[in-house]
Amino acid sequence: MQRAIVFDGDDTLWITEPLYDDARQRARAVVEAAGLDGAAWEELQRQMDVDNVERLGLAPTRFPTSCIEAYLALCAKASRGVDPFVKAALLGTAGTVFSQPAQPVPFAREALTLLRSRGYRLALLTKGDPALQRRRIDQSGLASLFDVIQIVDQKTPESIIAVLEKLGVSAGSALSVGNSLRSDVSPSLAAGVQPIWIDSHVWEYERNGQGVPDERVIVIEDLSRLLEVAS
Repeated sequence: MQRAIVFDGDDTLWITEPLYDDARQRARAVVEAAGLDGAAWEELQRQMDVDNVERLGLAPTRFPTSCIEAYLALCAKASRGVDPFVKAALLGTAGTVFSQPAQPVPFAREALTLLRSRGYRLALLTKGDPALQRRRIDQSGLASLFDVIQIVDQKTPESIIAVLEKLGVSAGSALSVGNSLRSDVSPSLAAGVQPIWIDSHVWEYERNGQGVPDERVIVIEDLSRLLEVAS
């Protein structure tokens, strides 16, 4: 019987959230150097970044926009004028998220190689800006290990089933691996695919205030544990 695993990309196979964390902390330092409350700015930025998904989706403009909008809101609250040099510094700092290479997570290549040797067909189903995701896939050096690679705006049960159809594998013979309850676990359950959730550092939008939503979900700490599950 043919078996398959559908993998997420960001923070499952390559590291991205720490890039945002680093840029956010450096942007906060810019705000504090301007004499404003850095903690208040960070709280606003985090909330605005989640709220802006509805308006801007996963476009690379969303994170810098949220940084600027949080600064503007803080200036308004403090009755302070907006400094164009601070705005420019925030934009430049936020933009470093997209210029830095996304490094593979530990054990990514080894896990994928071993899974292929066990007969699994492998798919990469990642969401986000197509150009950015293609660049991250190339930077990871993992593309050759997948039978199917698909980039989507949002993951749905239908997009998971479509990938499995390309692999020629039924939902009941497939696993999914990802770190997002919203984007990986929930649509996999709805598609009838066994989800494996990597409980790792993740953007607030992807956790969505949830705990593990279903007792069927297999929870692992990192990819090194995946080989115990996908024997």
